[in-house]
Amino acid sequence: MQQKIKHIVSESTFFILGFYFSRGLRIAVAIVIPLIAGWLFNRPGIGIVASSGALVAGLGDNPGSIRVKFNTQSIAALFYFLVVLVSQLLISHKVIFGIWITLCGFFFSMFFIYGSRAVSVSISSLLCVVYACSFEGNHIVMNTLGMMLGVLLYGLISLVLWRIQPYRVIEQKISENIRYLYEYTVLIHEYFLIKLKNPTNVQKQTEVLNKLFEKQEKIHINHEDIRENLFKLRINAKSFSAKGRKMTLIFSALIDLYEQLISLNLQDNKLIDSLIKSNLKKDFEYHLSNMEHILYELSWSINLHKNVSVSIDISQLDYFKNRIIDLENNKNEDANIDINALKHVRFIFKSFYKQTGFIKSLINGEFRTEKKQYEDLDLEKFTRQYNYNFSTFKANLNLKSNIFKHALRVSLAISVSYIICTLLKIEYYAWVFLTIILILKPVYGNTKNSCIQRLQGTIIGGLITLSLLLITHNIYVICVVTFICIVGAYSFIPINYRTGVAFVTIFVILLIFLEHSGSDSWTNIYHRLGGTTIAVVISFIVSFSFLPTWEYKNLPVLIDKLLKSNLDYFNKITYNLLNNDKLSDTEIKLSRRDVLLETSNLSSAFQRIISEPKISKNYKSDIYNIQTFINLLSTRISSLRSYINQNSLATEIDSQLIFSVENNLNNCLLNIEGTLVNCDIECIEKEEELNLLAENQSLITYQLREISLLSQQIYSYINKLNNFEEWKSSKT
Repeated sequence: MQQKIKHIVSESTFFILGFYFSRGLRIAVAIVIPLIAGWLFNRPGIGIVASSGALVAGLGDNPGSIRVKFNTQSIAALFYFLVVLVSQLLISHKVIFGIWITLCGFFFSMFFIYGSRAVSVSISSLLCVVYACSFEGNHIVMNTLGMMLGVLLYGLISLVLWRIQPYRVIEQKISENIRYLYEYTVLIHEYFLIKLKNPTNVQKQTEVLNKLFEKQEKIHINHEDIRENLFKLRINAKSFSAKGRKMTLIFSALIDLYEQLISLNLQDNKLIDSLIKSNLKKDFEYHLSNMEHILYELSWSINLHKNVSVSIDISQLDYFKNRIIDLENNKNEDANIDINALKHVRFIFKSFYKQTGFIKSLINGEFRTEKKQYEDLDLEKFTRQYNYNFSTFKANLNLKSNIFKHALRVSLAISVSYIICTLLKIEYYAWVFLTIILILKPVYGNTKNSCIQRLQGTIIGGLITLSLLLITHNIYVICVVTFICIVGAYSFIPINYRTGVAFVTIFVILLIFLEHSGSDSWTNIYHRLGGTTIAVVISFIVSFSFLPTWEYKNLPVLIDKLLKSNLDYFNKITYNLLNNDKLSDTEIKLSRRDVLLETSNLSSAFQRIISEPKISKNYKSDIYNIQTFINLLSTRISSLRSYINQNSLATEIDSQLIFSVENNLNNCLLNIEGTLVNCDIECIEKEEELNLLAENQSLITYQLREISLLSQQIYSYINKLNNFEEWKSSKT
């Protein structure tokens, strides 16, 4: 019990010091300041309008350099001003207003083509329509100016805080990244124990693997956020500060560390058997636990600005090393032990201790000159370049674009909800608009999940609010709870949507209660729940029936991109093995970034595919299998890179294996594109002979053999997928 309480306190403290809580607190402060000012100056109406503006601006804000933040917030403010002003001018003209909100829904939903920063601005702009519907009176100018005052207030708070601590967001994101790596290692440990104690429990193994894939997606998104903030900050800076250099070195080391972790392939049954038969099982488990402990401590240290005290000692691997040497010297001990697999595991542990030791020295202020290669990267190549020109918008104005279809669905849902609310004289139509804007996503699977979580969160929040108001009507208690819920809402929405919605429901109903001096709680809850229910039903029907976007239709393209990225990464790594003139580290790491990006895209797509009703269980099963094999391929290629150095040269067997891998992957790509390729018997026999010759060779040859075997398995699965109607229909 004491351990559980300690864990809860620890996790809560980490959350409070994290990025999402600080973002929620910043938005909450920007919302509350106008409310207090309005109350003090006896102008509560203006205070509420200004707090709405602060909320809109906060939701439209994303981390970035000060120049990017200023430009984004300035352009966004122009959109907010125009939308609020025009919406108020047209709201009394029912037909024209219906056309206006439909056009707004279409226009701003098209912003999905421009990336996450533009999406945040588009959602905030549509929220301005919602707020314009709820403004009371005909004070159009005052309402608009009050709204923009709140936008300006949030902008000032955001930019001032950035100026005071420009690297704080990056520190929080890096700390979050290490926490994800810690959680990833915990899942690896869990998977190992399942394979060890209950190897026949395939369902449990699959559940843990799915969690690993989901964690990979989160790690990749986190990497992109850090690149966007850290690299652009350094590119735009006139000089590199010590802290900026330190953060860059830590981040570069963390990516290498992640590459080592994903190389730990516990899906290989021969590795598990080798660990058991070599009596290295307990030692392996000890190092996994030690890795978890080290990552946990590193994450805390960065977040709290304190030195790392945890011991990181490579000598702990001595027993592992000596045991492998004994096995090599006594080859008759057990012929079924895969020595190379054990060497690979030891190499990963050794690399992990070296990398975390380096990160520890950086956090503690001990810079090492031998790691200067991390600073040789061309940082600008690693950042995303967004093209916001109108030609991109225009090019997507056709039914081949999923974003165009999404924009049509949003505009249709808004117009249908407006007509229904107008005909039925539903007073709370602003709730309906608000919910549609937030839950309708470009893909059916995401919309379905958002609908369910939105409804659940609203019901939970409504029940909690009702319970609170039955207990007390004390203004001070309600004010405190409201502030806590505002912070909780915008802290949890990005990481747990259901919980965030529950907090939003609570504080919105409480704000209405405070604004209208104790209005009927039942009515407010009914309006909130009624609006959410109507919006959920409309959104679900529209998403399912009107130009639906099924994720499985994109599957061949996603697999094609991932295999091409892996092939490119493999070619660049093996180029350095086959040639004396070496490729730069920047070129190789750019290819690695593409592999991680496409892996994340396929993983997230698979999570949406399994919720789609129009595909068979067998197809889902084979999609999962091919995703697993391609993921293994990526990890093997990453492992290969770890073994190659400036002095590495390919043997004759290595060259043949490299050719075999390239041939297999190219055949996979041809099959996906519709050109059926059948390997003849002679070719298959030659590959089998080559794989036998590669046994008991160097670690480089060992990895090349494993990559070759995986590429053959992937080829077989793609041939199998060609027999499914779902696969065929997605290529037409």
